[in-house]
Amino acid sequence: MPFTLHAGLAFRRGARTYELIRELPDGILSYEDFHTRHPRTISKAKFIKSVWDGDIVLMGHDSAPAPKDDKTASPRLVAYDNLKGAKLERFKQRMVYITAIRQAHLSRGMRRPIEALIKKVAQRNRDANAPSGSTVMRWLRTYEKSQHAPQSLVDGRSHRVLTKKLNPTMDRLVIDSLRKYYLTRDRFSLRHTLAMIHAQAKPLVAEGKLAEAESRISLSTLSRRVAAMDQHRVIEAREGTARARMVTRTAMDGTVARYPLDVVEVDHTPLNWVVICDRTGLPLGRPMLTVMIDAYSGYVLGFYVSFYGAGLSSVSGVVRCALSFKADMVAGIKLENDWISEGIPDTLKLDNGLEFHSPVFQRMGRELGSSFTYCRVRTPWLKPHVERFFASLDHLTLARGRVHKRVANVINMDPNKDAAIMFTAFVRGLLMYVVDFHPFQINERKLARPYDLMKDGLLSVPPARFPHNMERLRMVSALSKQLTVHQGGVDLHGLPFGGAELLPLRQAHGKTFKAWVKWDPDDLSHIWVEDPVSHLWVASPCRWGRYANGLSWKQHLVIRQFARQELKSNGAYENLERARLLLHDHWQESVSWKTKADQKLAARFSGATSARVFGSSLSSQPSEEAPPSASSSAPIEPVCKQEVPAYSFIDDDNYQAIDL
Repeated sequence: MPFTLHAGLAFRRGARTYELIRELPDGILSYEDFHTRHPRTISKAKFIKSVWDGDIVLMGHDSAPAPKDDKTASPRLVAYDNLKGAKLERFKQRMVYITAIRQAHLSRGMRRPIEALIKKVAQRNRDANAPSGSTVMRWLRTYEKSQHAPQSLVDGRSHRVLTKKLNPTMDRLVIDSLRKYYLTRDRFSLRHTLAMIHAQAKPLVAEGKLAEAESRISLSTLSRRVAAMDQHRVIEAREGTARARMVTRTAMDGTVARYPLDVVEVDHTPLNWVVICDRTGLPLGRPMLTVMIDAYSGYVLGFYVSFYGAGLSSVSGVVRCALSFKADMVAGIKLENDWISEGIPDTLKLDNGLEFHSPVFQRMGRELGSSFTYCRVRTPWLKPHVERFFASLDHLTLARGRVHKRVANVINMDPNKDAAIMFTAFVRGLLMYVVDFHPFQINERKLARPYDLMKDGLLSVPPARFPHNMERLRMVSALSKQLTVHQGGVDLHGLPFGGAELLPLRQAHGKTFKAWVKWDPDDLSHIWVEDPVSHLWVASPCRWGRYANGLSWKQHLVIRQFARQELKSNGAYENLERARLLLHDHWQESVSWKTKADQKLAARFSGATSARVFGSSLSSQPSEEAPPSASSSAPIEPVCKQEVPAYSFIDDDNYQAIDL
């Protein structure tokens, strides 16, 4: 209700009571503590906003109406916005007489002047049904008691709840029929339910328990009965709990990000395009995209494109992309704007994929100091930013090679035959979309661009956090298995590792001993071997540097599977290298893939990932030698002085990480 900022206005802020004293220049209000008389000031705009937000509660005659359960509360006010017809005319009539009395400066106790004024108003407005003086005085009393609220003049009959007119026997029959026929997984229609109600009412009419007129109800009556029920319960009974939760979902408080990198959403999706191999010129199929998006701004922090599917390789790849400095990563790609996103997120919002529940990913979270929030199954609205980003990808102008949803009686082009973009060019185009286009689209809800929100937000929060050692993060996200260290080093699925760096371990623990071994699934150029006693890790390079440098774990498995018949002796370098060349020649000479399975196998063999594209941008001539950290024979700096609490090994049959 209206109030004025007058001297003596009493209000409460928290547990203290204050009194408004005077208005100072420039819209500043001076007020004092009611008990200590300590003076304070506040701007008029801030005072009004605090009243509206509920931080300031007015007292006395200027206070808001009391709650409904308070006996001293004013009459319940009903809305007049939706009044129509005769109800609206009655409201206008009452408002005309009340306005005339207030303009004449009459009080509600002045009966004779009010009655005389009523006659003049009725004559002027040609009102044939003029109210009596007592009626108008009652309207005026209600209007003043509600602190001049127009809603108090609405006739209570306008919002009256109609009572049920059905016979109690017929009402029970309707309820039972709705429960038996309509609220079931059979999903019978309301017409069928109405027919069953009429069929069950006929015997009751014949027995004299119901009158003929009482046994007939209309479809509209039955529809209103269903509409008055809890819609969540109705949909749950007919279509299941998951559908009911999706249709009647409500955004809850506490899920909104407060600053950049506060909440980051992670998810996978297959892209709707078929890309071509840069080496063979043949289609590789649909790649898998993994994205990390900041929930505060909607800015893309990192993405990873591969053909490995949704797994640990994709998750670890997108995490490394999000943490890395983008200037060095995309140095060789022409972009109009900078990619301004680096650092460790505070919270990762995830779905319930197996890769997010794996022990390796849990160790990554502990190493980075990030917490995880898992969304319920089939609740995509809990990760709205990443889902909206996936939907925006369908508006890309790349038409050839696009995968369309199958529609009946429509001739669709085969995307494998229509594909026309190389994988490297596709990744670079996707990078241009992420950096130069998507961040500059205005969000219709926030009326701001993701780039501006991210850039301004980073200036108002503490600097982003970074891991002390990226090599340690690689170790945490690496696969692990307990293997035997012998005179020849370590054999990892046919690859020999080891050199002078393992000599101190063999001298301390014998010529042959068991040790935990870790390797990066994206690079088999070197492994890490753990000292069983001190639990320190030593980097050991692969002795087949030309073969293993830049080779991924998936590529190695595919090559061995293809060359299984060719390998005469276990770990023969010549046979393994020859098998790799034969496999390359096989796909180079092929005209097209026979099946989608062959296509997926070729994509995995090529090792095509977005990390390779970003890495190639740093140097125009990639080196064939192993990186210095992997080829060095000296042990690396100890990265773990305590025992790692959980390890995993690889099942040779399924090649999956299993927690011990």
